[in-house]
Amino acid sequence: MRDRRVEPSSSWNDMDAMHAQLKSGRVIVTYGRSLMALTIAHSLGRRGVEVIGCDDVGLTAVSFSRFAKKHFTHAPAATDPDRFIDELEAAIIRHKPKDGRPYVLIPCFQETRIIARHAERLSRHIQVAAPAIEAIAAVDPKDALMRTAHELGLNAPRTWTDESLRTGAPRPAQYPLVAKPVRGVGGRGVRRVTDAEALDELLARPTEPLLIQDYIPGQDFCLTALYDRGRRLASAAYRNLSQFPRGAGAGVLRETVDDTPFLATADSLFGRLGWTGVVEVDFRWDGFAEPFLIEVNPRFWAGLFHTVESGVDFPWMLYELAVTGQVITPAAPKLGQRTKVGGLHLLSAIQEVADSDEGFAGLRDAWGQSVHLFQSGRLLDASRELARGFGSGLDLGRAAQRLRESLRTAKNAPNELFRSDDPLVSLGALFVVASLIRHGKLPPELKYDADARGLVVE
Repeated sequence: MRDRRVEPSSSWNDMDAMHAQLKSGRVIVTYGRSLMALTIAHSLGRRGVEVIGCDDVGLTAVSFSRFAKKHFTHAPAATDPDRFIDELEAAIIRHKPKDGRPYVLIPCFQETRIIARHAERLSRHIQVAAPAIEAIAAVDPKDALMRTAHELGLNAPRTWTDESLRTGAPRPAQYPLVAKPVRGVGGRGVRRVTDAEALDELLARPTEPLLIQDYIPGQDFCLTALYDRGRRLASAAYRNLSQFPRGAGAGVLRETVDDTPFLATADSLFGRLGWTGVVEVDFRWDGFAEPFLIEVNPRFWAGLFHTVESGVDFPWMLYELAVTGQVITPAAPKLGQRTKVGGLHLLSAIQEVADSDEGFAGLRDAWGQSVHLFQSGRLLDASRELARGFGSGLDLGRAAQRLRESLRTAKNAPNELFRSDDPLVSLGALFVVASLIRHGKLPPELKYDADARGLVVE
């Protein structure tokens, strides 16, 4: 984050002026299709900040939100990064306030790295709320994080690359292992390697660069935090109670937990890097020994709505930090807070029923088929296949009871998809349908790998 912030002040008059200055600001939020961007727009827009969304598509959640004043499109960052930066800079100049009020760029997803690389250029026109590219490069992609972690003596799994194992490095002696792409999100391409034969088969196939790591028993935990030059200003942790698809997809029912077990590792890592900005860290923990550091996302995270509902408003605090150099808003996470992702939690509950025992074999088989049809964009066929499963000799009373038991875990949990004060944003879900129809596949942040069951996901 380029440092053009004002000097902190503690007088009440100056504090009132600071609040007024913050509320008068204008913010550009990237990746407007995402629920993360929508949460940022809500956090800032409710307080009076003017929010402008952007994406490489026009139909997004943010574009339908009453908390976003404008929306513009730009070239795809993933496939045309140079044109993306050129068009983003032009839009930044076009929307720049003429009265000197705060003006901040908040990147949301994978474009964060590209924006950080060009932060000096963009900072001539706008405050860029992204970590320094040098710090990002130390933790992303995944192989860089593992090198940094081992250099700092942090608790991380033993790690090999597919290239090193192909060129004579000693083979792992213990199984199972986990293989994952060096670059990737949403559990894409993550798989369990059960034995030496499976490893040989994996290495024999041409593929993208892979990390191979010891499989770590335990549960997945997500630590979220905001740092200023290596000093932690706020943090919260959560775990996924349900995922869709189960075991290999994004969290659809989350719960806030105590973040204490994860802070020492995070502070050692980001303190050494002088980190400034938000960050999400994946840990694997059995509840007893020291947690294992698994992955770092140098950006906002899929469970951002959850952390805000838990009482830690990271978007607003990042904005405060970018504009004033300090965080004024208190942040105390509510332990045990749960949130859900509406209809996807229902689908996860249906899948749980299908997976429960042999009495649901017909539904389980239909579910597997319907998921693949959904992935390929054949939505009507997927619905028909699921209906066939429900009609395949299933004891509907027993199934309904199991479904009620599963759904009860999310009773009264705030729903990320349906917001009473911003009802039109559900139209943003049309982006998913449009992407399925046009490309025959889900957007990258919603992908999953069917072989990744039980493995680490965000």
